[in-house]
Amino acid sequence: MFTESIDSLAAHLDRLITSKTVVGDPIVSGNTTIIPILNAGFGFGAGGGEGTEPSKGAGKGGGSGAGVSLKPTALVVIQGDDVKVYSLSQKGTLEKLAEMMPTVMSKMKDMCKDSGCCE
Repeated sequence: MFTESIDSLAAHLDRLITSKTVVGDPIVSGNTTIIPILNAGFGFGAGGGEGTEPSKGAGKGGGSGAGVSLKPTALVVIQGDDVKVYSLSQKGTLEKLAEMMPTVMSKMKDMCKDSGCCE
C-alpha cells in the first residue's frame, strides 16, 4: 500500500513538472514580448501503518499528500532586437517595470483599437 501511494503521487508530480512550470506563457503586445520566469518548489510525503488491538481487531491506514509553490522570480522583456532580464528579487526592479507600463499599455490600446475589440 505504501509503495503504491508513493508511485501514484510521483506519477502525478511528474505530469506537473514541465518546462512551462518555470517558463511561463509569453505575453505579446506589439513588438514587446514578456516572458515570466518562475521558481517552482514541489514536496510530497506518504505514510502508512498497521496494528492490532485484542479488543478491536486489526487495522491498516495510509495517506499521502503533495504541495506545489510557484513564485515569479524574473521577467524576460523582448522589444524588437532588445532583450532584458528583470529580476523581481532585486530592489528597484518593480520601479523599472512600472516605468515601462505606460508604453506597454499604450501599445495594447492601439492594438485593441486596430482590431476593433475595444469599440
